[in-house]
Amino acid sequence: MPEEVWVHVFGFLSSADKLSARSSCRFFRRLIDQPALWRNSTVYLEKPSSYRSHFWRTLGRRRTSSAVVLKGTKVREWTELARRLPWLVSLTLRACGNPKALEALAEFKKLQRLEIRLCRCPSLSNSLTALSQLTHLGFCEVSCAPGADITGAVSQLSNLTSFSYHEGNKLIPKAALHKLLRNLTNLKRLSLKLLTMQGSLPSDYLCPAKTNWQPTSLELLNYMDPVLSSGALQSFPCLTSLTVQYRDWASDSCPCHLKTWLSTLPVLSELSISGHPLGMYSDSVPGTVRSLSLKGVRTELRTVRDVAQQLPDLLFLHLDLYCHEKQNLIAEVPQLFPKVQTLEMHHNVPKTEFLQLAQMTHLKRLVVLDPYMDPSSALTDLTNKLHLLTNSRVRVIHSSEL
Repeated sequence: MPEEVWVHVFGFLSSADKLSARSSCRFFRRLIDQPALWRNSTVYLEKPSSYRSHFWRTLGRRRTSSAVVLKGTKVREWTELARRLPWLVSLTLRACGNPKALEALAEFKKLQRLEIRLCRCPSLSNSLTALSQLTHLGFCEVSCAPGADITGAVSQLSNLTSFSYHEGNKLIPKAALHKLLRNLTNLKRLSLKLLTMQGSLPSDYLCPAKTNWQPTSLELLNYMDPVLSSGALQSFPCLTSLTVQYRDWASDSCPCHLKTWLSTLPVLSELSISGHPLGMYSDSVPGTVRSLSLKGVRTELRTVRDVAQQLPDLLFLHLDLYCHEKQNLIAEVPQLFPKVQTLEMHHNVPKTEFLQLAQMTHLKRLVVLDPYMDPSSALTDLTNKLHLLTNSRVRVIHSSEL
């Protein structure tokens, strides 16, 4: 069989399966190490200096462009990583304890995506100035020097299109955020983790004056009404993606600003909500939505039916619901959402309802969310039966493979 056909076949395998096939012979190893098969892969490195040369040669053949570094603490480790993977485009740092190590970030000349988590970065502002090529930047629980002007440094990265700021004990002040949004004219995605606080932010917190900033994607984490006003998103008619992760469940008597927000978003196509009763905003979900994620959401079957009528062309659906009629709900999914191509749901679905998903003629990808590392024998058996019923049209993915 021609090599290009083998490469095409290998493209359907998971990373684990590719590694298994790779170990069978030199011919497969050479084919599987081609960059096209690892274009979207990420390598996890705990101590870059502990890996041998053949490991780096393998990554070199694959042109691995994304890396997550865990507990990298020495400057020379970062310098070595930049030398071994000069084409690195995406880098995530986790629990980096040596603040001087971040000074080596300037060595990554092609870096476009940078995420820093749980790190001590007293001189982060200086490190960022050397990364003007960044398009995506994210901070999560980063410890900086007192008085460090991080947002001021970020506002100089004029190529940024995406910025995430997830700090647990501090929020970007209004003036600093407005300066950042005015300077970053290419910024399209903003993700903020809001404080556990009482009261409200200024009504124009997300809307700086004298700017044409028009985001297409907004993510609000740890949110609870009424931190933002009911009119907080009315200046974003171009918003296509909205994620709101609520800190706590709200009672039916609490205000629901999400209901008003949704009514002002005429081109919204992706909506993800966590931890808020669906009935409080269901009638405001725009018919333009093609991707819907409901995570830890309380609802009733009749409410889901109402949403389904509003979204006849839904293509992606994530269901993680608290519903007394859950079994009946899953049984009705093929009729309620007939055009869905990707479905994500929990594993604890009865056999009959699971196999009824074969009725979804447009379904191509089913993700089974399971807290266990490996699928049970019963789940594997159901998956095989679904493959037979759909003539292998549906690709079933266990959450451990994600």
